[in-house]
Amino acid sequence: MLITVKGIVVGRREVGESGCFLDVFTDRAGLIEVMAHGAKKIGGSNLAASSMFAYAEFCLSKKGTRYTINSTRPIYTFHDISKSIEAFSLAAYFADIIKYCATSEEDHSELLRFVCMAFYQLEKGKRPINFIKAVFEFRFITHIGFMPDLRACQECASYLDDVMYFLPSEGMIFCSNCYTKLAFTRNKDAYELDPTLLHIMRYVAYSDTEKMFKFRISEKYEQRFGEITEAYIEAQLETSFNTLKYYKDVLAEY
Repeated sequence: MLITVKGIVVGRREVGESGCFLDVFTDRAGLIEVMAHGAKKIGGSNLAASSMFAYAEFCLSKKGTRYTINSTRPIYTFHDISKSIEAFSLAAYFADIIKYCATSEEDHSELLRFVCMAFYQLEKGKRPINFIKAVFEFRFITHIGFMPDLRACQECASYLDDVMYFLPSEGMIFCSNCYTKLAFTRNKDAYELDPTLLHIMRYVAYSDTEKMFKFRISEKYEQRFGEITEAYIEAQLETSFNTLKYYKDVLAEY
């Protein structure tokens, strides 16, 4: 059985002298493992499409749950990401999030479009790198099954307050009065949200994909938003990523 999908390579494991297994995040089949014969041969037809972060069209032979490349057509390689160690280390972190969260045999067309937009922003380097990081973290995880409820206070349904509180472990917001009254919230990490920060979170969680990198925020809000997105991912996934630590080490050094 032959199928054709578009996808981006987020993982690669060498096999033998010329082959490799690829983790490909695709539009119609989700995250799949693909065998790429001859992917390491200089001048080979699958060389460009088998490189890390390459976005390509893959014609695949499917047998059961196993996929083998029949042919490829590179669309965009994101090659220039490797010119910046900061961008490359952040791209590796993004890839780890995708591999950890994405499901297989499921349509992820819109999410793949967003992933490509994020990698394009990394490659071009025209937006602050921590802004790209925070938007990717929150948008990806909220649309892969971990959508927080940011619509209103969970107790009184207040839409806005001078200060509201976001609980990463619960994925909920509370107004000041309800947060103070509820004893269970006192033993949990909470983040204070002023109206601007709450608007940023709602915008990234609920807006159309095409709007994700078309807004700007101050450095202060960029930092605070990034702290929240990291805390939310860690709380919801109950894991941490070595690539995130490496990215932070790179930023500290450079």
